[in-house]
Amino acid sequence: MNVKRVLICGLFITLMTCGITTQAQVLPKFGVKAGANYSTFNNTDNVEYKAGFVGGIYSSIKVPASPLTIQPEVLYVQYGAGIENSDAWFRVNYLQIPVLLKFGFNTPGVQPNVFFGPYMGINLNSEVKNESGSINLDDQAEGTDFGIAVGAGLDISKFNIGLRYTAGLKDVANDNFNDEAKNGAFALTVGVEF
Repeated sequence: MNVKRVLICGLFITLMTCGITTQAQVLPKFGVKAGANYSTFNNTDNVEYKAGFVGGIYSSIKVPASPLTIQPEVLYVQYGAGIENSDAWFRVNYLQIPVLLKFGFNTPGVQPNVFFGPYMGINLNSEVKNESGSINLDDQAEGTDFGIAVGAGLDISKFNIGLRYTAGLKDVANDNFNDEAKNGAFALTVGVEF
């Protein structure tokens, strides 16, 4: 893991949150979320979806006099894909930082919402695994990932549930490994705001 990338990423989130909070002049709310994702590599043959974990923290910054909320997140995500007709699978773990624009519907009780926004991911480790062991693929994988997240959710008091799809825009493998595979994942998360 490259510590310099993690520090730059943390600085980016801090500056972005401070700038948004100053402009909106409201205090952000914070929360935690966790769930499962179902990922694969798009643009690649002979792979299938694989289950993984997603979890982390987020901040909600309400834009005054509007139904909009800006929601930066810092998540640990397990992406990857199963290899067809095999007990082997690829796994790529990321520190992912989405910045979402959330549009909420003002209804009593349960409040539905839709959201979208870009994300940046920092590759923490890459490997191919099977029942007998694993092989490190960090030399063949890109250090970063960029993409788009879209989804919908429900806010119920301090609790929330969300379903999203993330589509990677950058190849998972680097130039040393000739492949155009991009991350694609569905995720279902449950969260609580403090």
